Amino acid sequence: MILTPELRARLERLSIVTRRRVSAQWSGRHSSRHKGESLDFADYREYVPGDDFRRIDHNLWARLGVLLIRQFEAEEEMPLKVVIDTSRSMSFYGKFEVARVLAGMLSYMGLAGGDRVQLFAVPGDEGRSLRIGPVGRHLSQWSRLESWLEDLEPTQAGSLASAVRRLSGEGTVRGSLILVSDLLTPDWQPALDGLAVGSGGVVLHVLGQEEMEPDLAGDLRLADSESGGELAVSTSEDTMRRYRDALERFALEAQGRARRSGLDYVLVPALPGAADQVLSALARAEAVR
Repeated sequence: MILTPELRARLERLSIVTRRRVSAQWSGRHSSRHKGESLDFADYREYVPGDDFRRIDHNLWARLGVLLIRQFEAEEEMPLKVVIDTSRSMSFYGKFEVARVLAGMLSYMGLAGGDRVQLFAVPGDEGRSLRIGPVGRHLSQWSRLESWLEDLEPTQAGSLASAVRRLSGEGTVRGSLILVSDLLTPDWQPALDGLAVGSGGVVLHVLGQEEMEPDLAGDLRLADSESGGELAVSTSEDTMRRYRDALERFALEAQGRARRSGLDYVLVPALPGAADQVLSALARAEAVR
């Protein structure tokens, strides 16, 4: 079980907020670029034969002698793409366990709000850039999405940027995107730059506590979990200071690139309570309500 019953009960009272109007194929609860059937008035246009006569504004017709049709805001569901990083570096320091909870949390929230949720994993199987997961549109389909997330394991290196290009280039359906990753891949910068997918979304940057505050001493040989390359390092107080400075620059740049693409950004230590931290951060950013 990825989400506890207590957390699911909290999530059912929340919904994901879009920053832009949604363009989709299915009716739902988000403001659309199109005119439709909601109760919120949008505009008038001239009557043309075949229009629904019930939309004629009879008061204006009586006063002005002009047939005008009332138009209303359409409401459509938001296509919500949830992408979880399953590259090898995610297997350290409890990052993947936390990432799976966060991906499940945002997916469950989308289902509770009536959004069309689809799961993806990066990288895919057999050298593919992307693994396509199940789709759900209602809480009754949560168990299928949860089972798929439970079966995932971080096993291999992959290209985050190529997966993002594939996602953002799919068809005409545009919505919101959630990326859960440690961003420890050489192509993380173009990946974040390519995340502008219509109605915003969130980058959840998951790092292990040992990565954020490493407890290292002496002469070490460090191995890159993605490439397999090794680097000899002699630690000192100055070395650790420069590491912390580099980590801060990394997080600030990731935040800046995510926000330029129209997405919120949250740096998440892989610790107990990560779900509560993310919910609080997204509430402050008015990305959930």
